[in-house]
Amino acid sequence: MRNKLRLLCLLPLLILTPGCWDLHDVNSTAFVLGIGIDLPSNSSSAKYKVTFQLAKPISAHEGPTTQSFVISKDADSILQAIQQAQASLSRRISLSHLRAVAIGEDIARRESFQDLINYLLREPDLAMQLRLVFVQNAQARDLLSLNEKFEDRPSAALVNMGCFSEQISIIRTRDFLDFLSDLKGSNGTAYGSRALLQTGENLILRDGAAVFKDSKLVAWLNGEEVQAANWLVEKNQAIVVAKTEENTYTYEVRKKDTTFKPIINGGNPSILVKVTSEGMVMEEYGEYLDLSDPETIKELELLFAETIAQQVKTAIQKSQKELKADYLGFHKAFRRHEPEAFKSLNWNEVYPTMPIEVEVECKLKAYGLRK
Repeated sequence: MRNKLRLLCLLPLLILTPGCWDLHDVNSTAFVLGIGIDLPSNSSSAKYKVTFQLAKPISAHEGPTTQSFVISKDADSILQAIQQAQASLSRRISLSHLRAVAIGEDIARRESFQDLINYLLREPDLAMQLRLVFVQNAQARDLLSLNEKFEDRPSAALVNMGCFSEQISIIRTRDFLDFLSDLKGSNGTAYGSRALLQTGENLILRDGAAVFKDSKLVAWLNGEEVQAANWLVEKNQAIVVAKTEENTYTYEVRKKDTTFKPIINGGNPSILVKVTSEGMVMEEYGEYLDLSDPETIKELELLFAETIAQQVKTAIQKSQKELKADYLGFHKAFRRHEPEAFKSLNWNEVYPTMPIEVEVECKLKAYGLRK
């Protein structure tokens, strides 16, 4: 009798308990892994070509097969493209698993970046930790359609490449929100990630960088130029190759630190850049040196310091004189250390001619195996 009374008490609770009627079944969802934005085809009057890389669920018994597929739609907005794509799919589109955004060169040069990604900032289901790349000499669709060798999905390759970017000095890695923050903090100037396609080898190449000015793509930097710039903006390791007339020495940087010291002298702004590094000699070609000799170590430290200083000066020269865009972040140092003076400056006019001095110090802490 007591058990029957308990059951009668529980029945109303069971009726009132909400069920799972409003949950979205994974098997009825089309997860978008990557989005690409390009100019539309020539015959289209739309504003964008939006490409969606979608995960393809695979049953265990099906064996190896394609892990994703792409759909492209010409539309005047991303949301409109999503609606058009949805009309051709039997599953509900979800951006909750979006991990990479690729933007083609042509549209990055024509359209403001903030206009391109306006919808993504408003989409509530979106995780903002996205890899962002700009594709040189190709469309974003080409990247998302690539049959990449090591990964089943190109978006996964972009995500994984970013995981060890701190070990490589010839690339620039900037996530979606970080890049947007750079743009907003500098009136449209930023330094983002570049991707190249090696279609013959089915590889995505991530060296180099993209430079933005007035929120639009204005230039590409190659790997050598990026290593020079990264002394000022990144904390990643670097490989420095220094040469004399007949000899070549390779220095692996294990630690580095860069500081900017803004100076106001009689109302005229300037900056002192100090770079310090520690590392070891990893290779020698030509004359093999006695690395146990303190004088030899000093000579090598000076040689590497001169090489690094030249790289830094080259990066500053390109930023100031050629591109006239402060993507190296000097404005941040001035705003932080000299806020009142910075307010009085028209930075876009002052920066291209502002004196910038460079000092570099290198230390050799280890020398590898000795003969």
